[in-house]
Amino acid sequence: MSEKLKISMGIWGINNLPDRFNTKGFGEEIPILERIKMCGNTEGIGGIELHLPTEIRKETEADVKKVLDDYGLQIVQLCGHTWTERIFVNGALSDLDASVREKAVSRVKEALDMGARFDVPISVLWPATDGSDFPLQSDYAALYDYYVDSVHQIMDYLHQNAYKTKICIEPKPFEPRSRILYGTTGQALTLVNEINDPQFGINLDVGHSLIASENLEDQFALILRYGKLFHTHFDDNDQQADIDLPPGTISFIRLVQCMYVLDQAGYDGWYGLDLFPYRDDPQKFMNLSVKNLHLAKAVVKLLNEKGMKELRTQKAKGPEVSDLLLECIREAKI
Repeated sequence: MSEKLKISMGIWGINNLPDRFNTKGFGEEIPILERIKMCGNTEGIGGIELHLPTEIRKETEADVKKVLDDYGLQIVQLCGHTWTERIFVNGALSDLDASVREKAVSRVKEALDMGARFDVPISVLWPATDGSDFPLQSDYAALYDYYVDSVHQIMDYLHQNAYKTKICIEPKPFEPRSRILYGTTGQALTLVNEINDPQFGINLDVGHSLIASENLEDQFALILRYGKLFHTHFDDNDQQADIDLPPGTISFIRLVQCMYVLDQAGYDGWYGLDLFPYRDDPQKFMNLSVKNLHLAKAVVKLLNEKGMKELRTQKAKGPEVSDLLLECIREAKI
């Protein structure tokens, strides 16, 4: 882990956010450029993440670039939106209709083209509408074939244009579909290893892993074992719903677990924030997230100084490990 954390914010969460019980939200719409400025005014945030075409498109590219330059920000992750339009209602990269798959692949290519102009390091694929809702509704063997073929097309395009962007699949078990394709970390790794491309890996969203009832230490270590952790999204939830609270607010120990594993592996990538402040001030969500990430980093530093690595090599030291962890949490300062 580098001395200074590189933290980015997904601007989709800085807005009036509706839900299925309140489709108009509780606040007012915040223009895209104002959202970017809010990130720029947040100490500790150095980058933004956004979608094409909903948050940036060719017509707004120059305006976005000016604000980024004015605030010293960079686009860290640019994702082609393949789940917000009627054409993608039943799927995108794995849709049964070849014309829909072609539209989804073209959207990702468009995001890669835009990303190349901004030197964007990461582009995420999220199979939000790929999957099923009813038992036996979907032929999963066909969905896997179509999805793999679509990813191959995307990677071929990436290499044909000599783009440096790394592409990540982001697993999530459910929502908006009842069952999303490649929904767990292990499933996503099977795709990554099948594609077998040095520029294709995983973006692990902590909240998604939690609602899949995964052990975060295990999942981070597994992805890192293959050298495929290209990006991260940090948030928190109660493991029942992906509510996207600031990281460390429900379980700070869980946040320390993640940060410790990343530190031991020498992770030097970005720490993305995927937050949804439905009722609260998004500025406060960002401030708290930055603070908690740095506090967890300070705890990890103390754990390293006080011998956690050596303690973990010994058998039957669970209580001692727990005591040291709590001691470092009590002593940590930022």
